Amino acid sequence: MIYINLLIIFLIIVFIHEFGHYIVARVFKAEVSEFSIGFGKAIFKFKDKNNTTWKISPIPLGGFVKIKGLDSVFKKKFSEEEGSFQSLTLFQKIAVLLAGSFFNIISAWIVLFCIYFFFGIASFSPIIGSVLENSAASKYDLRVNDKIISINSLNIKEFSDIPEAIGKEQFVKVLIERYNSLIQKEFNLIFNSELNKYVMGISSTNNPIIIKYNFKKSFVNSIYFIPRYYSASLFFLKKSYEENTLSNQLAGPIGIVKMADQMMLDQVKGVLFLFIVISLFVGLFNLLPIPLLDGGHILYFVVSKIFSNSLPEYITRIYLAIGITIISFLFIVVTFNDIFYK
Repeated sequence: MIYINLLIIFLIIVFIHEFGHYIVARVFKAEVSEFSIGFGKAIFKFKDKNNTTWKISPIPLGGFVKIKGLDSVFKKKFSEEEGSFQSLTLFQKIAVLLAGSFFNIISAWIVLFCIYFFFGIASFSPIIGSVLENSAASKYDLRVNDKIISINSLNIKEFSDIPEAIGKEQFVKVLIERYNSLIQKEFNLIFNSELNKYVMGISSTNNPIIIKYNFKKSFVNSIYFIPRYYSASLFFLKKSYEENTLSNQLAGPIGIVKMADQMMLDQVKGVLFLFIVISLFVGLFNLLPIPLLDGGHILYFVVSKIFSNSLPEYITRIYLAIGITIISFLFIVVTFNDIFYK
């Protein structure tokens, strides 16, 4: 069941991405001849009233939307007849290409919102549950069960407010409540190189309050999660690169399959979490300015527009060759890493 759930997640994410391209192309009156989930000879297909053939193919490594004229867009001579990709304006082309990633990211946000709304948000009171040894909190006598009232004159209502109140500051003024008495403390924080910020060295209690069906909190938390996820991912990649462990952190389809039993895919939360993570990754990865990816196509069309759609043919060939080389290299490295190191 775990592997079936994993396959379903992949297929849904691919469908959402390609459906984004499809729906925006149709909005701009571009003709779509094929919509395929998977590669290879179709095991199921049908044609709708718009003459689009919808297919499911046996190799679940991706999918594609075949827009009229898109396969010849990199050729020296192409037609701009009505309904073709070439007939679209630059803005419309970019919108079609962005739509796949946008749909992935927006679907991840919707699922995030539903998780926060229906499963609840874990909230911790601003009471100190533990104090790390040799930390700033330990040095300046912050104790377990102290309640933090404010930091730098900012009121603290939940434990999660603490890092936001500290921000990038090294010096803090902390107002705490201890045995019904208010105590003011002022001190410098200690820099944590792993977290790349100044920290107090405290943690919350182990008794969360679960808040369900709160629209505002669910909306705000789901919105904030996405930039935080990308920021944390970039920081992790940077750190892995600096420590020369980046290759060991890469994982592709094979690696994900091998780790499937560790992802709680037999539980709803595990399935939804993996859907969110992969959707956000696919959404961002496809926007990278790498030839053959959506981001690379956008860059190509922008540059081509600057040159009045008359780029020399050898430039296009170089563009395609670079794209094939990069994608092939990444596929080989990730697959090798999945097989031998995961």
